[in-house]
Amino acid sequence: MVINSPRERRSKVDLYADILRAVKDKSRKTHIVYEANLNFKRCENYLDELRDNGLVEVRAHSPLQWDITEKGRDFLEKYGQLRDLLPR
Repeated sequence: MVINSPRERRSKVDLYADILRAVKDKSRKTHIVYEANLNFKRCENYLDELRDNGLVEVRAHSPLQWDITEKGRDFLEKYGQLRDLLPR
């Protein structure tokens, strides 16, 4: 998870990365909410966006379980490379 100061807001790209890192081994929304530090409604909206863009997919429906796709893994890898380029 990207650690920001209390007043600093995460960018949408940072939020996507935090969610993708939280989605492992058929994660349920509760796990993702706690790992990415989001509320349920925002998490649901972001998961829908990530799904629509092919970065996550639903693996099971009862209960609903999310999994990261290969495209999602590529996003995280490129995100990490970009973060390494930026000064800290």
